[in-house]
Amino acid sequence: MAGAETVEYELVPPDGGWGWMIVLGVALGNMTGQCLVSIFSLLFGDKMLSLGLNTTSAAVVMNTMMAVMQFSGLMMGPLLKKFSTRRVAFSGGCLIVAGVLLTSFANSFIHIIITYSIFIGLGSGLVSPSGFIAVKSYFVKARGRAVGMSMAGGNLGQMAMPHLVRFLLENYGFSGAMLVLGGVAMHGPMGSLLFHPLEWHAERRPVASELKPLKDDGAAANEQPTKVLKPRRFASVASLATSELGDMSEAIPVDHSKCLPPTSEEDPSPVQQKHQSVWRRVIAFMDLDLLQNWVFLNVMFGTACMVAAAINFSLLLPLYLQRHLHLSLSDTALCLTMIAGGDFVGRLTVPSFTDRFKIKPRLTFFVGAIVTGLTRSAIAMSSGMVALCVWNAVSGFSRGAAVVNVNLCVTEVCPEHKLPAAIGFNMVSCGILLLTIGPAIGYVRDVTGDYPLCIHLLTVLLLVAMVSWLIEGAVHWCRRKR
Repeated sequence: MAGAETVEYELVPPDGGWGWMIVLGVALGNMTGQCLVSIFSLLFGDKMLSLGLNTTSAAVVMNTMMAVMQFSGLMMGPLLKKFSTRRVAFSGGCLIVAGVLLTSFANSFIHIIITYSIFIGLGSGLVSPSGFIAVKSYFVKARGRAVGMSMAGGNLGQMAMPHLVRFLLENYGFSGAMLVLGGVAMHGPMGSLLFHPLEWHAERRPVASELKPLKDDGAAANEQPTKVLKPRRFASVASLATSELGDMSEAIPVDHSKCLPPTSEEDPSPVQQKHQSVWRRVIAFMDLDLLQNWVFLNVMFGTACMVAAAINFSLLLPLYLQRHLHLSLSDTALCLTMIAGGDFVGRLTVPSFTDRFKIKPRLTFFVGAIVTGLTRSAIAMSSGMVALCVWNAVSGFSRGAAVVNVNLCVTEVCPEHKLPAAIGFNMVSCGILLLTIGPAIGYVRDVTGDYPLCIHLLTVLLLVAMVSWLIEGAVHWCRRKR
């Protein structure tokens, strides 16, 4: 033989091993970063009153932070093509730390918007999708369980943080509390250092096309040597090529006429060719062709409604408990702990159940979203501590079951190589709803003074989104029957 042959190989995720350290790193970031959303009203309640700000102003701060976080998704595709998930997540974690520390000196509405909304929002927007993609790359069979465990770290923070914030506010005031929380937030960028590249821990397996059967005379071994190619990452074809609503070839329209060479009468001018080339490069770089997929657009709408409803409910709940039901700070913290505890249990147990019984993420999300909306309305109609604790725990459980599947729903309806851009577009859709729904809910609260009404409106938003999913499923079912 003239020389040793080399074959193309693919990287097979370990489905464990160092992947669990990735899960730990993501959980640390969620534990110290996600809690900044759930404790906002508790942390800023008295501060807003001292600055003469009302509920609408608080809603603007909170929803601006979340909108910045979601709109930063536009950068995720290009950033992850250029840099590793570890670099992106570390940079985002440092922005979160800087935002918390700088907010400790806040004495105006604009100051809070810049340091809390923009700094923390941008940092969270870089950390969250980077962590999901890092975990996803290390797992295939246990992907749902791994994603659930990584996100459950945020619930540990949400359970502990209300009590920590209450202690800090009572003993150190707003500025002291923010400085301590800045130190806690430093665990986030430290956790991102665990994001090792997949190539360091993956198994290398020859590509199936390279495993050619040998001929009797051994001539096949001496034909053409195989070229040395870069490793290809393994992808679960079953989870990416199909979705609950059928093959993606049906969902993404393909205009074959665009692939035909132009005739002599239709030859574009050099200027037109240049413009077309630039536009095609923009489309390819940003993966804008995803927006032609109506199934993907519907998934974006449903998950965006879930995120917008979750954020605004987290903002309204402490205010509803303290100002409408007149609960003490300790009772309010207990209710927040119950909802975080239910969320934690949901994120840990539901993914293991769905992985075992092969239940698709969209179905889990659908059921979780409906139960979440109904239980939130039940909270708005309750006043006793026992009922509030029970409904908050159930609502947290269903929310955890739904939220843990947000990015998995996107994964289910887009190709593997377009996943960073798809998650980015999904985050942008969430940002658009946050900028519209959030201030509108705050305005309704200020005009009517009715907290339960605002909570019921969030339930209606969720139900409308799930009805759109039902219509989509019905349309696809009718097409298959034909």
